Amino acid sequence: MSSTSTDAGIVDLPDRVLEVARQDPERAAVIHVGRRGNRVTTYRELSHRAESLALGLREIGVAEGTKCSFMVPPGEDAMVLGIALWRVGAVMVGIEPHSHGLRKVARCLDRVGPEVFFGTPEAHVARRAFGWGRGTVRTDIVVGGPALPRVTTLASLERPWLGDTRPPDVTPDDPAIIAFTTGSTGDPKPTVMTHRNLTAMIDRVSKQWGLADGGEVIDMPTFPMFWIVGMSHGGTVVVPPMNFATKGPGQADPAKLYRTIRDNRVGSMFGSPALLTNLARYCDQQGVKLTSIRRIVAGGAEITGPLYAEVKKVLVDGEIYSNYGATEALPVAEIAGATVLGETWARTEAGEGLCVGDPLSGVEVRIVGIDDGNIPTIDDATALPTGTIGEVIARSPHISDHYYDAPKDMAENKIVDGDTRWHRLGDTGWLDEQGRLWVCGRRSHRVVTADRTYYPLCVEPVINSHADVARSALIGPRSGGDATAAVVVQLEPSARARQATVEAELRDLAKRFDATDGLDRFYFIDQLPVDRRHNAKIDRPALAREAAAGTL
Repeated sequence: MSSTSTDAGIVDLPDRVLEVARQDPERAAVIHVGRRGNRVTTYRELSHRAESLALGLREIGVAEGTKCSFMVPPGEDAMVLGIALWRVGAVMVGIEPHSHGLRKVARCLDRVGPEVFFGTPEAHVARRAFGWGRGTVRTDIVVGGPALPRVTTLASLERPWLGDTRPPDVTPDDPAIIAFTTGSTGDPKPTVMTHRNLTAMIDRVSKQWGLADGGEVIDMPTFPMFWIVGMSHGGTVVVPPMNFATKGPGQADPAKLYRTIRDNRVGSMFGSPALLTNLARYCDQQGVKLTSIRRIVAGGAEITGPLYAEVKKVLVDGEIYSNYGATEALPVAEIAGATVLGETWARTEAGEGLCVGDPLSGVEVRIVGIDDGNIPTIDDATALPTGTIGEVIARSPHISDHYYDAPKDMAENKIVDGDTRWHRLGDTGWLDEQGRLWVCGRRSHRVVTADRTYYPLCVEPVINSHADVARSALIGPRSGGDATAAVVVQLEPSARARQATVEAELRDLAKRFDATDGLDRFYFIDQLPVDRRHNAKIDRPALAREAAAGTL
């Protein structure tokens, strides 16, 4: 049975944008910051372009269920295209060449088989060079650039729109987005977000962030697709001054970010730890504050106590929160910086793990026995009591319950429970007496020795509490037989000449806590390797391989 775009469970962003356009047509929808000043797109202009484009898309056969590769950086064109694709019921296939690597993109697209390729001129050049979607793509459309040979431009598809809309013939369980995981802990997985998932996610996040209460929202999301949350409530999206195509968030210019926030009175933003670290330090060095910010949401990797403190130092009347989740389950839990600094960080530095807060409303979280194999059904899982470290699983209407044509990924990451599925987050952790979730690190990154088990987020905060340590990584290099636990340390630049002394101090520090007792092997490195998407997740397996090979 089909449903219209205004029915419960169907992505209704096109209708929400259209409603604002009719009630308050000159309200700012998108602000682009450029060298010659700001360019403002109103809701009237945004909605008109999206509806006009939807007509053109249907003309060329883009309709319900059409899989469309989406390689368009955040901005007006991306928003117009996203709204138009949902208006016709098409499926966005999200993949990031910078995050996944150029050659891995081909394998990802081969798994999904997109029929239409939307991308910048650079993306189209790369598509031809690397054969992305060679066997399935039938239509190429260039976005945000000049015409290319045998490629249609996005602008040329816009048709005269007279005000009528045609709802898509889709159901809540039809796919709205296929998003690939980062692949930082394995091959990227094609995560299916249905209309039901996406509408539930917008609802959960809106309530958590207070957006459902109304009021002006000026948002600067520094992560692709997060614009849909603010815009679903008639907010203004400020496009951050970042190069999403070739540079990670840690390479964004903090001076430009600060000026954009100040000049546009940005009230909320999402950022990775690397981006927020650079922004906070820039503000502190310049003696300036983020006066307009009310909420910063951090995500993408673990957020440390010192980072919470650095960000809060440059806020005037705002707070920093961190979200815990995954591509398949975003978000699962949230915690405020004030709670971390006032209640939990001292326990984290004592080896208890990282508190990521209370599960969001409507999210169920359980801790089950750690299993490196598959867990077919919930009856095959061992429920663990409060306070016991195990594996984190979660379920909620907004959490994706399947991957696209990927039985192996399904078997490894989903647990059947009646007519629902639990998602295995891939993390170890425990629940405290208040119901808060404490995460202890990736299941695959724990180190099991002949004597005991070490957990990354129980070990690393202890080591990082040393004043001369910038970051560290628990690894378990193998040379046949059991793993040997070791820690790779990135020192603060000023401490590198004191390496021998620091190493001795770290051995003494490790003896003080149960989580680190027995650790006595330390490696030192100038810079820890991190993931491409967030510039924050440490590549522990690569470090372990180097240590085992004797090249670390």
